[in-house]
Amino acid sequence: MALLNLISAIILILLGMRYLRKGLDRLFGNQLVEWLQETAKNRYKAFFSGIVAGLISPSSSAIAVLSVQILNQSALTAGRMLAVVLGANVGLTVIVQLITFDLQDFAGAFIVAGGIGFLFLQRAIFRGTGQILLGLGLVFLAMSIIGNTGKLAATSQDMKALFSIVEHYPWLVFVSTGLLALVLQSSTACIGLGIGLAKGGLVTGATLLPWVLGANLGIGLTMMIAGWASIEGRRLALASILLKTFFALLILLAGSQFASYLMTSLPGGIDRNAANLNTLFNLVIGLCALPALSPISRGLAYLIPSQSLEEQDEPGIFLDPLLLQTPSLALSQAVREESRILDHLRLMLRTVWAVCTNNNRDVKNKVEDLYGRVVAIQAELKDYLEQIADENLSDEDINWRFNLLDYSQELVIVATLIKRDLADAAVPYARVTKDLRAEDAGELENIVNRTLERIHKATVLLMAQDVRMANRFIQEKEEISDRYRAIRRRHLEHLGPGQKPDTSFFDLMNCFRRINTHLTSVAYAIVRSADGNSDNHAVGADPDEASLSSDEAGLHKKRLAPV
Repeated sequence: MALLNLISAIILILLGMRYLRKGLDRLFGNQLVEWLQETAKNRYKAFFSGIVAGLISPSSSAIAVLSVQILNQSALTAGRMLAVVLGANVGLTVIVQLITFDLQDFAGAFIVAGGIGFLFLQRAIFRGTGQILLGLGLVFLAMSIIGNTGKLAATSQDMKALFSIVEHYPWLVFVSTGLLALVLQSSTACIGLGIGLAKGGLVTGATLLPWVLGANLGIGLTMMIAGWASIEGRRLALASILLKTFFALLILLAGSQFASYLMTSLPGGIDRNAANLNTLFNLVIGLCALPALSPISRGLAYLIPSQSLEEQDEPGIFLDPLLLQTPSLALSQAVREESRILDHLRLMLRTVWAVCTNNNRDVKNKVEDLYGRVVAIQAELKDYLEQIADENLSDEDINWRFNLLDYSQELVIVATLIKRDLADAAVPYARVTKDLRAEDAGELENIVNRTLERIHKATVLLMAQDVRMANRFIQEKEEISDRYRAIRRRHLEHLGPGQKPDTSFFDLMNCFRRINTHLTSVAYAIVRSADGNSDNHAVGADPDEASLSSDEAGLHKKRLAPV
């Protein structure tokens, strides 16, 4: 029965931490990633911003995945991002400090107040505050259960004998709690369990010290799993593991007398001692490592060397399921994947244009491969976005999630246009384009370069979600459409009697115009959201033509047959 109560208490802590994290994320999460990226340029600002991030997102797994995500989508190095992680580790200790206060008797009040705010109020600020209070209430309730269970277990001679034996094996406790924190995906839950058992009289200070140190190691192990796919992610995780292990070993190697002194010299009871040790441990690591970030970065580069271009493989799809627990981070991760689709589209277009200009047939397989990657990323992205429940999102985030999903389908249509309408006919067009007039060839070259530029701008627009940038993006699309109509009119006006228009040239121009139309759909979505129009109609609505659906794109017939 005692074991069942402990398991239920652990589940309550995890559930409470999840509600707490999502409530804070609902209030602050949208700006967190951008703010961290900006402040990470200075090591001391990065450390302070990391402390704030640990408070806003009080989850070791969320911080680990967030740090790796920022590394993957920015130019920051692991050494610079390490300052954020060190600060976040300090921020995470605040929740442990909070659960050491005797607030268990008020758990019911927190749950009732939080439940009312989260379940019955509609505004995001009230629902977010309700989730925070509800999460704290569940954590306090869990701590009460653990404390009572510990007291009950302490009356059992067998349990007392077991933990008295464990007390003599601090290394076993250190490793075991590190693995437990990794399994629970929460160092706070792991430390909270130890504190609860200590307050119940089952765990002594000599056991609680390696327990706290091992739980901190679990954060680094979580980060290693999250960042294994990238070089900088591995470096960041390795730095975190080595720093925590080094300082933990210094304490453990000092022996049991030093451990007892450390636990008794800190103010308060055994629970406060553990919380203070947790905070002090992470604060000392941060203050010692900050001045040494440069040599640490060089050491990481030596231990995990960079790969040459030939050694680098195409990265997989970085949609980490751990981020689904923090909706704003999950949406940010989805934006990153969508930007990868745009990168593939730009490379597809460059490849096809090389065929048109150089009559190079060897790149056809590359286009097919890039198209397959676009389709695969879009499919994974669709499944990922659909796993984010509406109840965990604000109205703005719900609309943005829909826009991301719809835009990914628009980008698949763009890939289809490039692969089917351009790539399949590229070699025949290479012959036709050689016979174009210099004026027409120049127009074609101009629209290709402009389309490549706009694919890059679409990537920036996805990240920034800036309304003025979106309006400018729409204006550029309209300029391209107007230019196409002007060229077509000029061409028709100069036709002599019996002459036919160059349909190949205009089919090419029209294809690029349509590509730009589909690229612009995200700009329409951003502008509509700013205007307060959240109707979920197709984001690709264009005054010139209706947007193809992804199914229609799959059946889209080749219209660009050479003359």
